[in-house]
Amino acid sequence: MSRRRALALAAAAVAMLVYCALHLRVGTDLTHFMPDGSRSEIAVISSRLTDSPFTRAMVLSVEGPDTQAAVAAASQLAELLRGHAEVAWVRSAVGEADLEALYALYFPRRHYFLSDRPEREIPALLSEASLRESASRLRQRLASPASSFVERLAAADPIGAFERIARRFRSEEPALRVVHGQFVTSDGRHAIVLAGTHASAFDSGAQTRLLDDVYAAFAALDAESGGALRLEMSGANRFAVEAERSMKRDVYRIAACSFMGVALLFFVFVASLRGFLVVSVPPLGGMLIATTAGVALFGNIDGLTMVFGASLMGIAIDYSNHLLIHHGLAQPAESPRETVRRIRPSITLGALTTIASFAGLALTAFPAFREMSFFAAVGVAAALVLSLRVLPDLVATVPPLPQRTRIVAARLGALLTRIGALPRAFLLAPLAVGALAALALPRLEWSDDMSQLTRFDPEFVAEDLRVRERTSSLDNTRFVLGLARDGTAALALNEAIHERLQGAIESGALEGQRSLHGLLWSEALQRRNAAVVSAQAGLEERVEAVFTSEGFRPGAFREFEAFLAAAPAAAPLRLEDLAQSPLRDLLAPFVFRLGDEIAVVTYLRGLRAPEAVRAALADLGGVHLLDQRRFVNDIYREFRETSLRQMLVGGALVLLLLGLRYRAWRPVVAAFFPSALVALIVLAMLALFGVQANLLHVMSLVMVMGMGVDYGVFLVDSAGHRDTFGATMLSLLMSCLTTAFVFGTLAFSSQPALQAIGVTTGVGILLSYLLAPVTLIALEVGRGGRAAPH
Repeated sequence: MSRRRALALAAAAVAMLVYCALHLRVGTDLTHFMPDGSRSEIAVISSRLTDSPFTRAMVLSVEGPDTQAAVAAASQLAELLRGHAEVAWVRSAVGEADLEALYALYFPRRHYFLSDRPEREIPALLSEASLRESASRLRQRLASPASSFVERLAAADPIGAFERIARRFRSEEPALRVVHGQFVTSDGRHAIVLAGTHASAFDSGAQTRLLDDVYAAFAALDAESGGALRLEMSGANRFAVEAERSMKRDVYRIAACSFMGVALLFFVFVASLRGFLVVSVPPLGGMLIATTAGVALFGNIDGLTMVFGASLMGIAIDYSNHLLIHHGLAQPAESPRETVRRIRPSITLGALTTIASFAGLALTAFPAFREMSFFAAVGVAAALVLSLRVLPDLVATVPPLPQRTRIVAARLGALLTRIGALPRAFLLAPLAVGALAALALPRLEWSDDMSQLTRFDPEFVAEDLRVRERTSSLDNTRFVLGLARDGTAALALNEAIHERLQGAIESGALEGQRSLHGLLWSEALQRRNAAVVSAQAGLEERVEAVFTSEGFRPGAFREFEAFLAAAPAAAPLRLEDLAQSPLRDLLAPFVFRLGDEIAVVTYLRGLRAPEAVRAALADLGGVHLLDQRRFVNDIYREFRETSLRQMLVGGALVLLLLGLRYRAWRPVVAAFFPSALVALIVLAMLALFGVQANLLHVMSLVMVMGMGVDYGVFLVDSAGHRDTFGATMLSLLMSCLTTAFVFGTLAFSSQPALQAIGVTTGVGILLSYLLAPVTLIALEVGRGGRAAPH
């Protein structure tokens, strides 16, 4: 390779790396996995909710030898969180500051918040009987230790309107009570701190720093207490960090084993580090070119596409392996470019069949499938061009292969004769295996529960459940979400949702609900309250008469009379007012911005009849009853089913290409049948061993089938040339073992997702290598002039 050409290629590679570094954005948008025609609003909502204040909340639970110790430790942790750069908000109690803020916001507007059914309830609240009950309660409260605060309110609010607001305010944490300014559980054993983070729960860097700081601070507190404290937490961030840590531990361990395996393989057969680097150029270059083209075309690339692309390069390395081994075992006079010319038809057909097997994905309505198909076509085509045009010059720099490599190739080549000498019945054994596998397929079970792809320590999961049970009996995975254009519309919509759900509670379809309704009502409902109060003729006189008769000093409630006179001038409380007040943290679980809209969330308890609740909400625009887990699982089920269908479409395209190339049925079947049989056997093995198949098994099978067809093509094209058959068998053995080391070792992971990839790829690729030559000989390809044309 000339110096100028090498510099040009290096400059192009650097330019693409810089471009990708500046522009690559790896996305995880669920709508990519929905067909274009059904990319509904609910899919967009679910995608956005994966990174919203809804998923950024966390709960800390501190247990101590007594309530006082737990409260002291939790208070210190709360202070740490308030000063932490990663924390957006903290709630550890309903404190004096909260009550003062509540007073400042609500007391001047207390007549706006008497009842959410004002026309029915307010007249009863202001009846003579109710006023006498209010007077009696007020007398009792004036005799309590908090009498100074009560006395401050009583003159202006004898009917207890603000007390009703405060009760609703406290009921927002119904499972908790306040001790010494700190939330504690009803049994007093655990002090509770609620918090939300700035970063996504799935931003592992930010969440790891936060969790490490929390654990370190708690360890210091626990040491001070003599080890008597216990911290437990709940939150999506814990699961995200733990999943990443677990996978990294597995990947690092497995990667070390894979690297040693591949290094040993190349040491044995190539005896050169340069040889390993040379064969890595086409697959790495193909992935770089595909990534650059994907960024330029799509703007960002889905995370699953990136994983898929990395695995796809395991196919592309076959081409460079094939060239390296064939040239190393060729006659000394043959140059690398002459070797390329000799094996170009096989490599080109192998690449085209791989592209064809993924072409079916481009015909679907799934954006993620189209992206994968594009990535596969560009990546494999680029790897092919690099193998044919650039690799020959690099192969020329690799030292000669060791003598042991030639010996192994010769012995593998001898298999052609040995297998051919076996009884015909033995050679047809793959057909029998395929028939038995087909019988086992009906027992195969599919799992589309994505939560099953990650395995956590049972105690880790139990801790999360314990903390959630201490703080709430509400279901955080099923809830009602409404979208509105602004704050005013959001309050009105939330009110309508609350009303419909109350009907569902009364009918028995639902046990309970909790939402923004406990904190704030719409302007219309506030004004309805004020209107009903104003319509109560002679209210001032009745209050004066009833309270005087109950022993209060005449004229003691002139402030109340002044308030009623001035009340119409007070502006209703808006969402923006609450969001800009010290009480803004209360809003975080119930309302937040979602894209260009305002989202309001209602948490449910005891959802007995989902369809009945959904029907009750049906005529409310922008309102959805969401079951996050079921929705995501439905998406992946559809994605998996489409993957299976497109495997058939891709297989048909591969058969068409093979037919055009060979124009004879025997070489076509010899090249294609092993890959199809492997897919059948792998699925049958999963069924027989009681392993539920999932999307990752399917995607791994797509890769294995692509490699299996390559094996078949390379062997068919070598079958009529006994002098090169051994070189082909050795190059395929190296490709097989490389794939087994890189992907098959994932079977030893503790994570089900990596296990699925490892088992499918490892077993599948080994079967492909074993079945390809047996099928070739069984069909007598390469005998009597039936070899593929060169």
